[in-house]
Amino acid sequence: MDTLTFSRPFSRASARRVLLFFALLLSACSTPYRPPQVADAGAVFPGLADLAAQSGGKRADVLLVHGICTHDASWAGEVVGQLMQAVTAATTSAPAVARADGGPQIQIVPATVETPTGRLRFDALIWSPLTTPLKRQLCYDQRGKSAICEGAPPYTPQRARLNARFKDGLIDDCLPDALIYQGVARDEIQRRMRDAILQVLADGDGVPEVPLVVISHSMGSKILFDTLLRMTEEAPGSRPALVAQRAVDRLRFLVMAANQIPLLSLADQSIAAPGLSLSAPPDSLQRLLQKRLTARPRAGADQHLTLVALSDPNDLLSYTLQTDKYAREGVTVYNILVSNAPTYLGLLERPDYAHLDYLNNPGVGRLIACGLPSSALCKRE
Repeated sequence: MDTLTFSRPFSRASARRVLLFFALLLSACSTPYRPPQVADAGAVFPGLADLAAQSGGKRADVLLVHGICTHDASWAGEVVGQLMQAVTAATTSAPAVARADGGPQIQIVPATVETPTGRLRFDALIWSPLTTPLKRQLCYDQRGKSAICEGAPPYTPQRARLNARFKDGLIDDCLPDALIYQGVARDEIQRRMRDAILQVLADGDGVPEVPLVVISHSMGSKILFDTLLRMTEEAPGSRPALVAQRAVDRLRFLVMAANQIPLLSLADQSIAAPGLSLSAPPDSLQRLLQKRLTARPRAGADQHLTLVALSDPNDLLSYTLQTDKYAREGVTVYNILVSNAPTYLGLLERPDYAHLDYLNNPGVGRLIACGLPSSALCKRE
């Protein structure tokens, strides 16, 4: 009787079959929205380079706000570097050491970029220090310990490799940020964000011709808009109310990556009575845009606002903007589709890459920096 053995040399036919399999796998790997694809026909808007050049003060202020998952000061340098790669002859100062005064505070990381025709002043608001102490309570559950969980006891039960990666990251590190903000800590987070806004926007307070750009990611958008709205409703004439209103009036370019407002705004609504249809009340962004619309226009000033929502269709935590809710006189809304990572066999794009890699995506960086069509101040592709 013949004996089955697996010690035979790997045949040429077998090798060809393996190579064919991998060739098919690679051919089935796609990034359908690289470069980014504008969902709206005829989209035209300036990028960072042109906004700085067109401003009366030859400067534009850029506010960066990260989303869920733990971030540190290095995030600011990575994002600014990615945004400026396409701008010709741009020189970037090294981001300053994050500023924080005692206890968990929002860290402010400033950087300045000089372009041939104007200056870009970046301020990144790192709010992770507010939620990190609470998230450490889940460190015992992480199989591969993150930086905030170093020294925590190991997780010993067997967990499948991919399940472990997503449990460690998306569930134990990222999702808690949303739960914390929607819970009892929400008021305190907004108060800390208010302090940071007052600090970084003070210079632009009395310089209305300096345009403001906001680039926010996932839940960072909602924290920022909720806080600005709350500030505008403080005592009339108070410094917080004035700073917030002037910020809204100066806003020329708003980039929302991985927009989560349709999902997170559900927490701001009550359950409808039986038999009644429920229509969503205006969210904080809609209400801010309404306040901007009522501001008195300045003679000769371009006050137009371009609102861009960047969405990877495979990002489980991203939603396109419903244009009719936000577009109005002086506000144009564009939805732009992107691919942050490859899709394999039409079945899966890694959820963590899909959600976290918007501002690391070179196509996205160029679009924000150079606008559409691409600015003459940018390098040719």
